[in-house]
Amino acid sequence: MQILIQPRREKYQTPTNNNSPRCKSLLPHIFMAGIFFSSFSPLIPTSAVGQINSKLANSSLGQQLLQEVSQCAEAKISHQQPIDQTESEAIATKCALQILTLGSNEEFRPDAFDRVAAFMEAVGVKLPQSTSQGQANVKLNFNGESSIFRIPVRIGRQTQTFILDTGSGQTIINTQIAQQLGLKSKPVPNGLLEYKPVIGNNFKNLDVKVHTLPVLGVNSATVSGIQGLELPTYALPKDISGVLGLDFLSKFDVVLNPKKQQLQLLPPSDFVADAIPLKGSFGILTAQVYINGQGPFTFVVDTGAYTIAVSKSVAQKLDIDDRNAQTSEIFGFGGRETVKKIKLTKLQIQQHQVTEIDAVIVEQSNILKLPGVEGIIGQNFLNKYQQHWRFSKPNALGVVESGSLVLTP
Repeated sequence: MQILIQPRREKYQTPTNNNSPRCKSLLPHIFMAGIFFSSFSPLIPTSAVGQINSKLANSSLGQQLLQEVSQCAEAKISHQQPIDQTESEAIATKCALQILTLGSNEEFRPDAFDRVAAFMEAVGVKLPQSTSQGQANVKLNFNGESSIFRIPVRIGRQTQTFILDTGSGQTIINTQIAQQLGLKSKPVPNGLLEYKPVIGNNFKNLDVKVHTLPVLGVNSATVSGIQGLELPTYALPKDISGVLGLDFLSKFDVVLNPKKQQLQLLPPSDFVADAIPLKGSFGILTAQVYINGQGPFTFVVDTGAYTIAVSKSVAQKLDIDDRNAQTSEIFGFGGRETVKKIKLTKLQIQQHQVTEIDAVIVEQSNILKLPGVEGIIGQNFLNKYQQHWRFSKPNALGVVESGSLVLTP
């Protein structure tokens, strides 16, 4: 896939420090930061649905941000020993992340999407689009211990086992598969993933790379041009080669029948009136949930999670006494995390409700530190229903902003 760098009528000139020859021209590195953000955009926090507006074309904001990123990179590079191009690009990318998406409190800005989009417009980078065709009807493998569905995925000339994960905006492969396929990669600068919303807190220390993946296929359904992540093999569950995320799944209607262990990928159809609305929140999809008669709470709807998880603040609102709760460990891309096991008296999404359902209290994960995200709906709830997922088309940064879910007992 080609990255389009388009010339602009008014070309921005990067400020330079005459006393630092290494900083005479940062523009190529800023371009590379823009390209990196374009391929990495599903991991960038985005505003909720409906907040994409004229700022996409706000050239003055884009020029201002471009200048701030340039000045940040120049200042950092001028204090370094002679460094190579890769190190310069890493510095520029970190500056872009800090300035575009994080506030003074080191938390994500609510206008992060607008700022990233304006920056990419100023740099002249456009996000390449993936394409899809066909449909699928396949049998799923069910892991009884974790209640997670595994799906056979063709990648290159291989067929590997992936997790079906609506809680991941981006498709992921492990290092072993990337090496076998001989994929060209671009390393993610150390620390750039510190704020990625995942279970576990060690994600920032992983050796992560970005790839343009070969055509991915499930039965006769294929998607080409996906920008995927590579994680170390140990970061994924045993015998799992990858994660099939929303960048693939959103190209289709996804119909999942847990009882028959059957998956259908169908051509996209219009949303229906009685469906559960799903709203985009920082690159993931959420729904409104009521617990023990209280709420609504905003929970991620995640086929890649095996259990319901609630934040500490929600547990406190529900007056859940966890002082004598049994502890356990859950596993995510960021490593293992200790949680407290609880039971919810009643959980309801729209007209669908269950009673006496297991859950865990999660205190440390970044995913529950995102603004407005208070918990996770996992497969111990979802697997009680046939699920028909519908998705909106990705926005300008390739992120799915909305969707709907029909649950049938």
